[in-house]
Amino acid sequence: MPGPEGSAMKLSFARINQELSALKVDLLGDEGLRYADWTMRRPTFVDFFGQDAGFRYLRAKGNSIEGGTSEVLRNVVAERILGLPTEHRVDKDVPWKDLPR
Repeated sequence: MPGPEGSAMKLSFARINQELSALKVDLLGDEGLRYADWTMRRPTFVDFFGQDAGFRYLRAKGNSIEGGTSEVLRNVVAERILGLPTEHRVDKDVPWKDLPR
């Protein structure tokens, strides 16, 4: 059964992937900013290793959004793994329809 440990893994993977792709763009200089294919199409398969540095840099930013934002994943790690108290919420027992908007 997947547990809260997966949140820590997703958070680590997203950060490492962003840092590595940014390093590659920095090392390549102007060449790292090139992007070979600008066509708007859905790829048939995912291939991070056969892509340009520019593609990998832009794609790595999506890792912190998909699978839960990094902020949500940090809350899961803090509350469920580290046992820290949850944020104080005064509206926890109030139905959605009764919340002031």
